[in-house]
Order: sequence, then structure tokens, then C-alpha cells
Amino acid sequence: MLLTICTIRQLPHALALGDSFCHHSANSADKPFVLIGLVDDPAHLPTDFVSPYPLLPIHELLTPTELTALSTVYTPTEFAAACKPLFITELFRRYPDADKVVYADPNIQFLGSFSPILDQLVTANAILTPFITSNPGDMRWPDEKFFQNIGLYSSDFLAFRRSDETDRLLTWWDNRVRERAYVDFCEGLCLDQLWLMHVPIFFRDVLVVKNPGWHVALWNLPERAIRQVENGWLVTGPGAQNQPLQFVNFKGLANPDEGFFPHQNRIHLSTRPEVVQLLTTYRQALIVHKKALVDASNPAYGKQPEPVILRGWRYATVQSLKRMTRFLDRVSIPALT
Repeated sequence: MLLTICTIRQLPHALALGDSFCHHSANSADKPFVLIGLVDDPAHLPTDFVSPYPLLPIHELLTPTELTALSTVYTPTEFAAACKPLFITELFRRYPDADKVVYADPNIQFLGSFSPILDQLVTANAILTPFITSNPGDMRWPDEKFFQNIGLYSSDFLAFRRSDETDRLLTWWDNRVRERAYVDFCEGLCLDQLWLMHVPIFFRDVLVVKNPGWHVALWNLPERAIRQVENGWLVTGPGAQNQPLQFVNFKGLANPDEGFFPHQNRIHLSTRPEVVQLLTTYRQALIVHKKALVDASNPAYGKQPEPVILRGWRYATVQSLKRMTRFLDRVSIPALT
């Protein structure tokens, strides 16, 4: 089973994700099933909209009081992160025959067979993918220090096997995340994913997959080479040669203002034509579903504003002021008496 979580505005992405999952799961023993967790109010959907995949609205999981409390303090992004363990737990509860569950962010597209992922869940209780798998070794941004702020593992892709240990993991994660999913680096908080750093230590049979063909994304493209072959795509990365490209995360590639790297300077699409080709195909997949969904209003939940992404002279000015502040903090100023 595949689970994703989205707002109404992100529904075209979620539907395109579901299409890619079903296409590449067509030959699997189990019939592909996609569940979309809606962190929004379904009453705001177009009256004639019919989803090809079942929708599970968040109001079925939380009371009105709980919804109001979380929505008041969170941005839409933080609100969705706070609810993620809850949705995964609910999927296991509602579908008792589901022994293996994959969570994928709406920005992800599957480009290869789903079997390698399910095969790893025969023995693993949970699967994580790291943001990067090698030392960047230069002064460009983001560097490995920045990943200590946002987490070592991306919560955009996760997989779980039904087990008592998985239940324990999800209960712990939900307990930590529900009221502490803020993006607040000074407080050591970053959505739901910073908590994942503890998972390989606290829980048994947690697999960290470093295969360069898994979870290709903006943040690891500098360490991976991609080329198209007759039957798909191959990826080369640290310690591995010519691995099939399983799935791509287009966050930050389709929209540079999404995610944690709006000012990254490690990759320029003008130098990666193969990535541009993948991005073009992805945008074509979105067009199909955008026709059925007009531009939505702001999400119903998560009333705090999302951070504004500064560009150009505004961004340069803020950076200059930060450098000046750091300089003044280091200057010893004698006390006046």
C-alpha cells in the first residue's frame, strides 16, 4: 500500500504520484492500493471532483478541538508533518491486511519496479533514506553541517512492515511530533524528520538504504549521475554502479521555493539536461490532474503563515545584516561607567 499526505492545492501531485505507483506495481503479486491523507477540508473540493484514489480527511482522525489547537500554532507544512505518524497508524488500523506500507511525499514519482522496496520489508520493520551519503568536500551550500539542523534522513519517503516494533515506533514518533513539529532550529526542531535520527538507535530492524537509485532528489543530485537507457534510467553514486532509478523527489526542482534549499548552489539545471528531461515528464504528468482541480484557496488547517522566500537584493541585504550581527557579537565592547 502507498500513503501520501497533501492539501487540496497539492492534490494534482498526489494523484500523479498514485499513477506512477500503480503503473510500476502492475506486475506485483498484490493489487496496488493508494490512500491519500487529506490535511485539508474536503468541503473545499470542486463539487464535480471525483478522486481516483480514496481520500482520508484529517477531521476523521482528530476531534474539532484537536484540529483547532494544532491549526492555530502551525503553518500548513508543520501541520501536515504533525499528522503524518497519525495517518500511518490509522492506515494499519483500517486495513488489517496491509502488512507493508510505504509513505511518499506528493512530489515523488516512481520510475521503476516497486518490488525492491517491498523485498526489503520482508525483514526490516522500517526503511529510511539519508539525505546525502558522502562528504561534499567543498564550501558550497548546503553542506553536511546544515543537515544536522533538518535531519539525516528525509521523511519524504518512509516504509514500514506491520509488527509490534513498528507499532512501538509509530507511537513514540506520534508522541514526539504531534506538538513539536515546528521548524525552529534554535530549539532543535524540524518538522517530523529530525526525530528520525533516533529511529535506528531506539528501534530494531531499521534499514538505512544508501542505494543511489533510491530517492534521487535535489539534495543528492551532486553526488549522483543519471543516464537514460532503453528500459528506464540508471544511476551511479558513491559505492555503487548503474543502479535502476527507483524513484525521484521533485521537491525544490519543480518549484525552487519548496523545501529547505531555496538558495542551494550545488546544482544548476542548465548543466544537468537529464534532470531537465525528468522534470519535463513530471510536469506533463501533473497537467492531466490540474485540469480537474482549479487553483485552491489557502489550506483549511495551519493558520500560521509559511516563511517568505527572499530573492535578489532582499536576500542579499538580509545576509549582509546577519554577517554584521555575527561580527558585532564577536567584538569586545568596553562597558561605560
